[in-house]
Amino acid sequence: MDQLTKREIIRQSWILIISIILFIVSLIFYFSIEESYISKSEDNYICSIRKELKVLIKLKQEESYDIARSISTNKKFIQDMKNGKYKNLLNEYFLKDLQKNNTYKHIWVHVVDKEGFSRYSSWTTKGLNKYVLNKRADLKKIYKHPHIKKSISVGMFDITFKSIVPVYDRNHNFLGVVEVITHFNSIAKNLAKNDIYSALVVEKRFTKQLIYPFSKLFINGYYISTLELNKDVKKLLLQNGVKYFINNPKEHEIRVSSFGQNYFLTKVNIRGINGDVIAHYLLFIKDKAGLKNKETLLDMVMFLIVFIFIFITYFGVKAHIKYLNVINNLSDKVKEETEKNLSLIYNDNLTTAYSKEKFFIDKEFYKNKELIMLNIRNFSKINDTYGFSVGDEILRLSVEKLQTILERRIYRIDSDEFVFISDDIDYDIHHIIHHFSHSDLLHIEKDDINLRILFSFSIVHGEDEDPLRKLGIAMKQAKKEPYKDYVYYKEKDIKHDFIKFNAYLYDAVFYEEEARIVPYFQGIRNNKTGKIIKYESLARLEVNGKIYSPYYFIEIAKSSGFLIEITRIMIDKSFNYLSKHNSKDITISINITEDDLYSKKLKEYLLEKLKFYNLKASQIVLEILEGVSAGGTHDSVIQLQDLKAEGFKLAIDDFGVEYSNFERIDELDVDFIKIDGKYIKNLDKNHKSYKIAKAIANFASSMEIKVIAEFVENEEIQKVVEELGIEFSQGYCFSVPDRNFVENL
Repeated sequence: MDQLTKREIIRQSWILIISIILFIVSLIFYFSIEESYISKSEDNYICSIRKELKVLIKLKQEESYDIARSISTNKKFIQDMKNGKYKNLLNEYFLKDLQKNNTYKHIWVHVVDKEGFSRYSSWTTKGLNKYVLNKRADLKKIYKHPHIKKSISVGMFDITFKSIVPVYDRNHNFLGVVEVITHFNSIAKNLAKNDIYSALVVEKRFTKQLIYPFSKLFINGYYISTLELNKDVKKLLLQNGVKYFINNPKEHEIRVSSFGQNYFLTKVNIRGINGDVIAHYLLFIKDKAGLKNKETLLDMVMFLIVFIFIFITYFGVKAHIKYLNVINNLSDKVKEETEKNLSLIYNDNLTTAYSKEKFFIDKEFYKNKELIMLNIRNFSKINDTYGFSVGDEILRLSVEKLQTILERRIYRIDSDEFVFISDDIDYDIHHIIHHFSHSDLLHIEKDDINLRILFSFSIVHGEDEDPLRKLGIAMKQAKKEPYKDYVYYKEKDIKHDFIKFNAYLYDAVFYEEEARIVPYFQGIRNNKTGKIIKYESLARLEVNGKIYSPYYFIEIAKSSGFLIEITRIMIDKSFNYLSKHNSKDITISINITEDDLYSKKLKEYLLEKLKFYNLKASQIVLEILEGVSAGGTHDSVIQLQDLKAEGFKLAIDDFGVEYSNFERIDELDVDFIKIDGKYIKNLDKNHKSYKIAKAIANFASSMEIKVIAEFVENEEIQKVVEELGIEFSQGYCFSVPDRNFVENL
């Protein structure tokens, strides 16, 4: 009996020990999850604050630029600069009023004239009227090629935001620059309102150049730029040393305490002009949520629970088993949800095709094969004509039919763009063309609509780097060459690189350092007088002296959203050139896009530039595409009518190629119709083109609208144009696009 008792005790002891160990392990695992939750909360909170700081820095930099820009465009300021009245150069009340706002408490203005002499400084009179370009490399570069400069840098006084903006008079003569300098301190004050205290620490290598430090505070040899530094933060910097905070690689994991208050620390590196770190923005975030106290409390609870449950093994084992069941159930649910979410991610929700995300996952399937992208060529017109519901049904039916034809996986990359893997390019493409072009039409039962679907194709090899980008580039080329079955992406075959021209356009629109938009003028001949006093202003892209026509960049400009800026540049430069000619009889035509009308700022900009260059609205013809005039929104029509009322003339460009909405032409009171060039360039040889041109000329005559024939390239075409009674001719027969106006013929 004793033996049995002993064995039972040993057995129970082992059960107890094992149970305690298992329970402790389960508790530790449980609380480790809790700890992860707390840490995750800290990370999310601190990361959001880091993002907020970066946004505040960016906003302050933009605000500094806005101040500089507003000064540089102030008419009185420009007039004083031009007249050399440097004592009255800047209205002091302007700065005082601005500094009443806490955001601009510390703001300084510096003005340098066109010769490079310092003429105004809001913080000192020392150094005024001295040449500064030999000491300021940044200004010297701006004077060589005037442009806007925004930066953060360390100077003699402090680390500051700098914005330098060139100043021009109304004739675009360079008058000098205005430099606005602002301090970081308003950012610190905004953060402090939310119990986030900051210390802006400047790198030690700048200590010697800080001759007149603004805050006068140095700790461990580091300059602390923050004014009115929080006393807790100052004490922490003194106790731990500045180097401890700026060099710790685990930034937001540092926890520091002062007077019983817990702080979390993070930092954001401030980079200068060359991308080098010039300062560190330390953020001490007060633990308002009490995460540190919660962690301590959890530790105490954990210890207490472990101690109690050593003596209550049964409940511990039971809890452990229950915990394992919860984990298993949770794991099953996670697995189920994961599979469900992956299905949603990897499958297109409209069609039966795979998604773009699945395409990237399946790289191993196509790396040694050809990839074909197909685009529904007439899809946008289907959407415009029948609505999005029909468009969606077309996409769904098209994919079903493609899968039946190809019997393989298809990926939906964009709205109407799909990609599939091919072993035989020519066979697959001709197979698709045959089934969609020569067999039954796609039928929409609900609306009883029958449609024929046309495709454009582009091809790239699966091993190519960034295949989707290259397929997209080739597809843009394929849409320009619809007579080709497909376009295969090869560097030597693609006429221009879209990424490269995007960079050119960005520089031309915002900086004009290597590239710029320039107007070329093509004369429009009056067929009655034989003279040229009308010109069309045509956009060209100049890159390091090389000229590119719109063929190379207009599609990239549309997809990049640069059309509005390009139009504004063309208006400004064309008006400037026209203003320099004495003749008031000369008119110029400028192309206007849908984007310009959608912006609702076109009229305001045109009137502003007319006033600036002292021109009349009657000297300007606004050319709009036929699609804009006929298919534009009601709001666009109202804008065009307003422009007409201001005295601008309206012309319909490329007439006869698309919509031909005659009612809308009457509604807009159009002055000119430009017959599309494809009907003019073979007018003397093609009877159909002749009939179309004649019909348009007769229609315009009945509406008392003048007609311009484009693409008049030789005397034979011009002879027919005159026979049809067309009033104006434009083309290489009379004028080649040039930077200057062609002489009257």
